[in-house]
Amino acid sequence: MFSEHASIKPFASRMDARIKIFCMILASVAVILGNRAVLVALSGGCLILWSLIRIQVRHVFRSMICLGAMLGVIFLTRSLTLSFSWPLAISWDAAGATDGLMTCWRLILLMFFGLLWLAVTSHADIRAAVAWLCKPVPGIPEKRVATMMSLTLRFLPLIMDQAAATSEAQQSRCIQNRRNPIYRFTKFSMPLLCRTLETADRLADAMESRCYSENYRTPGTENRK
Repeated sequence: MFSEHASIKPFASRMDARIKIFCMILASVAVILGNRAVLVALSGGCLILWSLIRIQVRHVFRSMICLGAMLGVIFLTRSLTLSFSWPLAISWDAAGATDGLMTCWRLILLMFFGLLWLAVTSHADIRAAVAWLCKPVPGIPEKRVATMMSLTLRFLPLIMDQAAATSEAQQSRCIQNRRNPIYRFTKFSMPLLCRTLETADRLADAMESRCYSENYRTPGTENRK
């Protein structure tokens, strides 16, 4: 998703995708369960990795405006306390604000580690690694799950581009003059949903016309022990 904005180091790009997935899992567990000192250490490591991979930060932050709004809502929800006794009052909770900052910190670290993983791992490697990890689990069609994850990763930037195009088209038609937020949301979500479904239909037709089958050969992992 963000690999076009990165200068990939040869070591990171050549590393086995399964090792990178395990590293990602360990980093995620450390972010979720770690204390403040662990988060400081992980933040420093994340910054070092970003400087080595040379991801262009401005492109990343342009795509994360919605995440920033969500983090703001989480922080305000944890920081403000509403008293339901009359008269109604809103008070500031210092402990809640600290907890909100920690929660936002953890979410930001998870996001940046995920972006690092996507920047140094191709879609084919991710698909092969997911299929290898799911293969020992009974009852799970590993190749179907791997294909679904690969398609999801490919669809995310496309959906974001379609959302941006839909928003620009509506702003050119002065949708911002409508005061009803439900009307604005409906006029934004329905065209976006229709375009996404149409793209999915075209992709399914293209895969079917090329005789796609789940019994493909997974490159890079089947012959490794």
